[in-house]
Amino acid sequence: MWFSNLICYKFKQDVSYAQEDFEKALEQDTFKPCGSQDMTSFGWTKAFGKHGQMLSHFSQNSILVCAKREEKVLPASVINDMVAEKVELIEQQENRPVKKKEKDELKENILATLLPQAFKKSSLQFAIIDQAKGWVIVNSSSFNKAEELLALLRKSLGTLPVVPAFANYDLQLQLTHWLTEFNAPEGFAIGNDAELQEADDSGAQVKLKQHDLSSEEVKTHLANGKQVTKLALDWRERVKFILQNDGTLKRLNYAEALKEQNADIPKEDLAVKLDADFILVSEEIKELLEELTVGLGDDSAIAE
Repeated sequence: MWFSNLICYKFKQDVSYAQEDFEKALEQDTFKPCGSQDMTSFGWTKAFGKHGQMLSHFSQNSILVCAKREEKVLPASVINDMVAEKVELIEQQENRPVKKKEKDELKENILATLLPQAFKKSSLQFAIIDQAKGWVIVNSSSFNKAEELLALLRKSLGTLPVVPAFANYDLQLQLTHWLTEFNAPEGFAIGNDAELQEADDSGAQVKLKQHDLSSEEVKTHLANGKQVTKLALDWRERVKFILQNDGTLKRLNYAEALKEQNADIPKEDLAVKLDADFILVSEEIKELLEELTVGLGDDSAIAE
């Protein structure tokens, strides 16, 4: 429930989903385990897992969804070794070279034979849809995986008019300015981690961890033209994170006081606690994003 990496999108228009219709839309693409000849399977699963019954969870104008991916594990090295053995056997027995087309057919046949016995691994991908401010927030550090979830959501709903939330901001310029001035926007403080990169073709990087970013060493790097690509920020002593120049927020670390806020809810009421945690996390993340957007120069973001 505690989102650790954020890839964020914004709706291009106001949205309002009715829970019953939304649930029916997701049911069209419910997760199904891999068949005997399937390499992967991807679909919606219960938002609260075994502690819930619905594919989507609606609460306080926010929606939680969860996609499940299952894939079969067939190491490429194993396949390649088996193909090589087959090729060597044919070349020895028939005294002829095996051409590429025949090698490809051998590989397909080996895959078809091994797939039913292959090990499976699965993973879950969560996302929050905020109907009030128009955020879609995917708990992922990979744009490819986030886009995969959006594609599934678009398929289920028929349309999903969203764009990357920070596409119109020059984040590298902003991060460099913040660190140069050592002055983050209101509500944010600069942390101790950063990555800087040469602006020229050399692309030389400087990685700073648990470092005093106000030091003369850092000032020298900046004065010599290095640009900030990643910067650690602390938001109101409630959430620490790394903001990257591609718009992702990574390594979110929540204050203990925040994580313990719902600790008094009895364990036997786990569904109640999951809902309370969802409300807590989603509201916290949305407030962080709204203030970050303002800090990047969009004062209309928190206008009533």
